[in-house]
Amino acid sequence: MTLSIGLTALMLNAIAAPAPAAQGGGQTPEAVAAARDRALEQAASELAAGRRAEARALLAAAAERFTSVKALLQLARLQSGDGDAAGALATLNRARALAPNTEEVLSAIAQVALAARAPVQGILALEPLTRLAPNVAQHHYLFGVALMQAGDMPTAVEALQEADRLDPAHTLTSIALGIALNNRKMFGDAKPILLQVLEREPENVEALAALAEAEEGLGELDAADTHAAQALAAAPGHPTANLVVGMVLMKRDRYSDAREALERAAAADAESPKVYYQLSLAFARLGDDEGASRNRQLYQEKLRAMEARIIELRGAGLSSRAERRR
Repeated sequence: MTLSIGLTALMLNAIAAPAPAAQGGGQTPEAVAAARDRALEQAASELAAGRRAEARALLAAAAERFTSVKALLQLARLQSGDGDAAGALATLNRARALAPNTEEVLSAIAQVALAARAPVQGILALEPLTRLAPNVAQHHYLFGVALMQAGDMPTAVEALQEADRLDPAHTLTSIALGIALNNRKMFGDAKPILLQVLEREPENVEALAALAEAEEGLGELDAADTHAAQALAAAPGHPTANLVVGMVLMKRDRYSDAREALERAAAADAESPKVYYQLSLAFARLGDDEGASRNRQLYQEKLRAMEARIIELRGAGLSSRAERRR
């Protein structure tokens, strides 16, 4: 046994052992707080030294003994950093049971859920968070992004519009709003928002790709082609830019080239129903009935998955915009 492991084992035993009684009866709240803080400090020391497993064990023991939300939050950060999103979410849900209306807990759940592409869990944390802190633009922005991941574009637009109202200079909000409007086929509304972003950041790849999608939707094929090409010059695998190139090529009857671009889009974003729908059309134009049928099936599968997420949200009681304002 190394010295480090031995010291950690001793600390774990100390955390798990019953606390000595204070004078006059049970341990005082001050003594409990001091013991908890010592445990957290030891975990921080282990983490600083690169001993992540030991830090996790100390935090888990501290969370158990002291019923500590702080220990659970720190443990979840470690789990998330180690790629254990499911474990981090389980830990954060324990923290939420102890502190259901804590902004820090709800925000942590949302961020881990979004990173893990678990939008329903993120939404169910962010929806109350936007009511607890209605003037924090970041909460509305993350709420909108989570709703986009789930496929609820109308509600996503509402959330992102609120975030944009609170912080109109936030580039990521503007881009997300443009993408959400594109998904609702509101291309004329999306285009000026994205042009404003590009006035500030002319080489922003996400804005270029989203603008190209809006222009393709408006029938401005040359502009769409130009902006998609600019995005692809910086990020050759960008899913939206490849999708736009594919759709432009389809309208120009270049079906084989369109299929190649759309396949690159599908490889970069395997969850997009729109890509598979366009691929089914490209294969059909090329006379490949098997390919067309396969991609139609994938399109329908992605749509059903999206519908299931929205049904789950409604079943969980996601409130309407009017209810959130009350």
